[in-house]
Amino acid sequence: MARRPLLAATSALGAVLLLTLSGCGGSGTAASTKTSDVVMEGEQLDAMVAQVNKMGIMEWHGQLLTKNPDNGGKRIFDLDGRYSPSTGYSELSMDSAIDGKVEQVDYLVVAGRTYFNSEVWGPNAANCWVDITDDQEGRSWALPSDLDPTWPVTAARAIRLSGDGVAVGIPAEEVLTGMPRGLFPEVPAGLKDVEAKGVVTQHGTHFIEVSVDVLNMWNDVPEDALADIETRKAGWWAMTMKESQDGNPIAPPKYIFDPAKTPPSQCKRG
Repeated sequence: MARRPLLAATSALGAVLLLTLSGCGGSGTAASTKTSDVVMEGEQLDAMVAQVNKMGIMEWHGQLLTKNPDNGGKRIFDLDGRYSPSTGYSELSMDSAIDGKVEQVDYLVVAGRTYFNSEVWGPNAANCWVDITDDQEGRSWALPSDLDPTWPVTAARAIRLSGDGVAVGIPAEEVLTGMPRGLFPEVPAGLKDVEAKGVVTQHGTHFIEVSVDVLNMWNDVPEDALADIETRKAGWWAMTMKESQDGNPIAPPKYIFDPAKTPPSQCKRG
């Protein structure tokens, strides 16, 4: 099915903000020296928290890789989402290549109900949804337990400045509930006081970039608890978030059908 025009963030994940300050002075004039105030890591993180708290409809892109992309990490799946803080409504699409199977699935979460759409239904079913709120049958695999995508900023603890960004520690529970629930349907025991290391960077007033090292988060989990956790399921989480500029609200599904009674190709008549 055709994808919705969500955040095109794949190239943005590697975006670099360059700021060049130059000063010049003419002959016979005193040279002008410009200095900038140093913003400490706590203040810089607080500014980003304030920024995301002011956003309206938020567009975000998340990507799970096997490890740091700078070290050859490979993509596992991508998530593109829109989230409304005022209503809690969310729309989300996942592209995955898990176990070599390429697939796209879409979700709508509106007024406490969860709806599902699959690309295998074909283009004629692009606006057709199944209500899976009471019978999710594993189809909510890619849906985060916590739909609010701001967790890498709002739940973070500032550690130090890192380039143009802030190195942070993020509680393990927040990391796992912010990623697809299929990875960890429940937060494993033994994660109390465990943090994932990450970096959050602000680019302008509407764009934030995040990286979270989930792979090495497990190093701080007690060995007895680690034995029961499938750590291979999560490696490196890369993410961007920005405020939507079009302001289009997240709308309820246009067509709802029961695939047990109506073929997806005929769902608009169901």
